[in-house]
Amino acid sequence: MPVLAVPFSLAMAKETRMDRSRVQSKVFQVRGVARVEADRLTLEWSGSVEITEVKGSDVRNLRQSVPAQRLVLPASHITNIETRGRWWKPHIELRTTGIGPLELMPTAVGGHVLLHIARRDWGAARDLVSHLQLEMANATLRDEERVER
Repeated sequence: MPVLAVPFSLAMAKETRMDRSRVQSKVFQVRGVARVEADRLTLEWSGSVEITEVKGSDVRNLRQSVPAQRLVLPASHITNIETRGRWWKPHIELRTTGIGPLELMPTAVGGHVLLHIARRDWGAARDLVSHLQLEMANATLRDEERVER
């Protein structure tokens, strides 16, 4: 079986702080890849933060890298995964069992995260989600068979 992979980005809010004589703005960019390997969803991401600081008439720009992160989710830890918003803001919506599995993801809230995708990757995202939904159904079936024995 070929490895199914889809690039994604995470939408993070811009941060701005102001005090008496200084304004600091932070813009985050996080990009990653969602990949299905056997019965697991692997999410890998990295990014950068661009910091602009204005103090008086001085302007300073700084760009820092965010370390790469990796998260492996077995199909049994995923409660729902769907593609949404085909033409307007296409994304993959992912929900997990509890908040623990997604605690590393920067934009995850309560075991829920949106992986924003490019329109050109819609077909690949649909294939990835379909395959993962099938793996989730197989995992549920295996669990039911164990209970019956």
